[in-house]
Amino acid sequence: MRAGLVPTGWRLSLIALAVALSAASAQAQVYRGNDTGGIIPWSCENEADAHAIAGAHCASWNKHHRITSVHRQYGDYIGFNCLWRPDIARFQIPAVGTRSACYAHARRLHPRVQVRY
Repeated sequence: MRAGLVPTGWRLSLIALAVALSAASAQAQVYRGNDTGGIIPWSCENEADAHAIAGAHCASWNKHHRITSVHRQYGDYIGFNCLWRPDIARFQIPAVGTRSACYAHARRLHPRVQVRY
């Protein structure tokens, strides 16, 4: 074996570890939750995935999810309820729409000083 080459087994395990760590850090988690609902920290990416995150959380109790509040500001949360049936309390706890994708909103800044040549 030449010096400087890593054995194939080590190389594969290092690649698997790197993929596992990057996937674990990208996953959004329910901050607080139980069988009646929970909250997800708000970010544009979490809002786009809110139905999948809440659905996975409520599925652990064989329930359906309903997004009940979205506060679009960092430090706030996306609230959801877990219901036995999706048609229960349809009008008492209305569903709130979420964004389906995350877009970067860039402001167009005009220069205060215009240079003319």
